[in-house]
Amino acid sequence: MDEQLIFTTHNTGSVANVHSFEQSNLRQCTISSKNSAVTVGNQYLFVAQAKKALINVYNIAGAHKRESIEQRLPIPEAVNCLEVVNNSNGVNVNGSSHTLGHFNLPYLLLASTASGKLYIWELNSGLLLNVKPMAHYQTITKIQSILNGKYIVTSGKDSRVIIWQTVDLVTMEEPKPVAIIHDHTLPVTDFQVSNATGENLVVSGAKLFTVSDDCTVRCYNLAMNPTNGVGKNGSGSATNDQQLGPTLIATFTLPFGIESLALDPADRALYLGTKEGCYALPLYYKLNGNQVVNLLQPSSDNKGKLYSLIDSVLANESERNSLYTMGQLIVTKVLDCDVSVLNITMDGTTLLIGDKLGKVSVTEIYSRQILKTLQPLSTSQEAHGGVTNIITYCYTADSNDKLSSMLTNSHHGNAAVQKIPTLQRSIYDKRQQNDYHDIWYQIGQEIEDETTGIINPLTNSTGYMSQLSQQETVFATSKDHYSHTSIVKVAETPVETSDNAAVVETDEMAQLKEQVKSLTSAYTELRTLHEKLYEDHQQLLNQ
Repeated sequence: MDEQLIFTTHNTGSVANVHSFEQSNLRQCTISSKNSAVTVGNQYLFVAQAKKALINVYNIAGAHKRESIEQRLPIPEAVNCLEVVNNSNGVNVNGSSHTLGHFNLPYLLLASTASGKLYIWELNSGLLLNVKPMAHYQTITKIQSILNGKYIVTSGKDSRVIIWQTVDLVTMEEPKPVAIIHDHTLPVTDFQVSNATGENLVVSGAKLFTVSDDCTVRCYNLAMNPTNGVGKNGSGSATNDQQLGPTLIATFTLPFGIESLALDPADRALYLGTKEGCYALPLYYKLNGNQVVNLLQPSSDNKGKLYSLIDSVLANESERNSLYTMGQLIVTKVLDCDVSVLNITMDGTTLLIGDKLGKVSVTEIYSRQILKTLQPLSTSQEAHGGVTNIITYCYTADSNDKLSSMLTNSHHGNAAVQKIPTLQRSIYDKRQQNDYHDIWYQIGQEIEDETTGIINPLTNSTGYMSQLSQQETVFATSKDHYSHTSIVKVAETPVETSDNAAVVETDEMAQLKEQVKSLTSAYTELRTLHEKLYEDHQQLLNQ
């Protein structure tokens, strides 16, 4: 397993390795806004083309990755943010384990426009399931799915953060949000949700961190408190899960606006990207001595705690206790640059800092040392602009890659088909009866289990066919007529004499004649009953 890194600027894109010097260029990659690129599994990268109604698809699957565009997906209008709602990584059916193959597409693709419109496509068919015209009053800045895709969180320049239920966005013509947060006074530039699992927001214990141009960082508890059927900020509700409101835990203030945010995988620290540099805020704050304070400890009221952040250069470390008493926290500057995008590696030890000059600094958090600097691979003399996206993902090269390529590129013989279905422009009408659509999708890849005896046909076709040949085929009818079970017997060497064989053959013929007689009798009864019912039906029609 290796950790890959994708970063884009306004007119370039690159795929690199976090721990080596491997790097390749993505051609014709132009992006105008942040959060406009998203990985689709470990095989594809979707990029919203700047000022064009197109989504470019790149193949980033390990050794098979390509620098050129794999596919272009036309869409109704230009979009600025993308997000996918992934399928679960593994399911358990009747005690047997399943894992999704590398070629399986996520469930939904979400895209937003500059006017605040939200599109929802079903990726496996390309159907446009819904369009929310006024999801936000202004441009949406980020879209993220949480809790295994059950909820969608969006932020916008209208200073609001909205939580949606995914099933409402897909099934309802006018979906209503679960909750609306509008505590910020200026555009919300970024947000992060802590790693949590659960059936819904009430039991998940998830926390939401938001940053804005109003120089504040706010933390909310999404295990919301009941508010008598109305969200904390007056939002309506459609289900029991929606009759709740987020609780503000803490507010942190800085002297300047905050462009981006990164959250430690274990919720130990926040990393804030500003025009003055990148700052690290430990959520378990150390005071003088061995005392440690949890800054996100819920308070008795719903107003939350208020802290002011001070640079460690300007503060006196010996006065940490007295500063904390006055609501002031000392933060550490990790890197001095004009930060545009932040991300963090899977192990939480390396911070990826993208600046307004178009380069990414791979920085070790503990020592605050730059391990290496990544720049776009381009000979153009034009300015590349600031970094717009930083995406990390883990990739494992295995034998499934070849199988994945075969299944996604062939159908009905050797005829080539599109890997990604064409995205529809008109909304799918759910009210039409019997209006079915095809989906090319594999439910799961079974893992062979000694206790259940399940064999995966993709990995062991010979064993699977042998298992099928040994299974018994049972034909059952109603108990009033007959019941017959076909049995397949394999004899190695005939041991009967000619006389015995004749006797066995005679007995088998007698059994077959009895079965034919029983079948004939049953058919005659069914035919008589059918004729009687048909006559009654004709009489009813003539009345």
